[in-house]
Amino acid sequence: MTETVKTTNPNGYEQGFGKSDAIQKLRAEWQAEYGQKHAKSATANAASSSVIALTQRTRFNSGMPFPVYVAEGSGAWFTDVDGNKFLDCNAGWNASFFGRGNPVIAAAVADAATRVGAPGGAMNPSANRDEFAHLLCSRIPGAERVLFAPSGSEANTYALRLARSATGRSKVLRVRGGFHGQNDHLLQGGSSLRGISPGASDWHIDMPYNDIERSVALIKQHGAELAAVIAEPMMTIPGALHQRDGYIQAIRSAAFKLGIPFILDEIITGNRFAVGGATEYLRLDPAPDMITMGKMLGGGLPIGAVVGRADLLEQPISASNTYAQNPVSMAASVANMKLATPELFARVATQGEYLRQGLRKIASGLRIPVQITGAGPCAGIHFTAEDVVNADIADRAEQDLWRVMCLGVTNRGMAITSRTFGPIAPYTNPDVDLVLQAFDDTLQAIDQAAA
Repeated sequence: MTETVKTTNPNGYEQGFGKSDAIQKLRAEWQAEYGQKHAKSATANAASSSVIALTQRTRFNSGMPFPVYVAEGSGAWFTDVDGNKFLDCNAGWNASFFGRGNPVIAAAVADAATRVGAPGGAMNPSANRDEFAHLLCSRIPGAERVLFAPSGSEANTYALRLARSATGRSKVLRVRGGFHGQNDHLLQGGSSLRGISPGASDWHIDMPYNDIERSVALIKQHGAELAAVIAEPMMTIPGALHQRDGYIQAIRSAAFKLGIPFILDEIITGNRFAVGGATEYLRLDPAPDMITMGKMLGGGLPIGAVVGRADLLEQPISASNTYAQNPVSMAASVANMKLATPELFARVATQGEYLRQGLRKIASGLRIPVQITGAGPCAGIHFTAEDVVNADIADRAEQDLWRVMCLGVTNRGMAITSRTFGPIAPYTNPDVDLVLQAFDDTLQAIDQAAA
């Protein structure tokens, strides 16, 4: 996540060119094609409106008029209810490093569900809980204790609560435009803020990603009132924004010097970049005080965890949760972690670099400005001439073109709605070439329409 690459394109387009008549015509054509291919999904989605709330029926930035319903899947591929086959570029919504139906994980889940079944909580735990905790502490740098949660949102809530308990302070310094789950004090722009506690904004301060000078200055300025500094090693919601010039190490070091707990949010990057996570990948020294994980940690099942310093994790906070120690999720997580080897992470990262280089080659031949971001196995695409180093710049990019692009690649058999995408363990090298071909065809069509 340390690479610095800037794709140069002639701009010549004013802000908003993604709303041009030609682009809107292309969007309409691709929407019609999408509707024809996914009639059964359209019917299922319409029926769901009577029982499923809107916020969980749609994704605001996907570009698709309705979701694709999955019928079955294996590895990196799935088939929808209309019989269309897709290569999953979303990694199961960034939650499954081994894709769908992995036989080892499935067998572990079936065994745990049959033999143990219901969760037993702290007083009747399953042995696989402890096995998983030992694996985490042996693999993740700085992990002395583990606190489990049923999701990444709750893991970040617990981490913040632990930091506040340990320091006696309340404010948190976070990266502007990041995402740390559904905690009122961590949720920010890009997601709806409706219903958030009126005083929640009083307890956080934002710093600009990749601006070392400003971020370190904010840490020093507010150090006496900060319970924690929290950051993602790569910003995923804006589209795989990778760090520049050792940004994460710089803010980690600044927090360390002032004795402020540093939380590395690896909900999306954990078990994706290296055995020891982003701490190993970025060679952070010292290791973060706490690391939060979820998503790919659970082999496709719900899981969350906080790992880190014993004195912080042993704070006597309220962290009881019926499903935090679910034996079926633990079984999937143990199997998932044992399958994830250094060699496998290295191969997928190589495929990610191949994908980004291929996308940059495509972008270099376009007239519209396109930037490619990301590191390791992850990539992001941004329709702008600016070097995309933070969420503010990502927000200024042509969002309409992103949505049109999603339509185009989906019609070509690529499942993508997440702004951070890329290969996972089941990908073959020909799979990556299929992704590049779909993006090439789609971006060329957009470029022609925008000219």
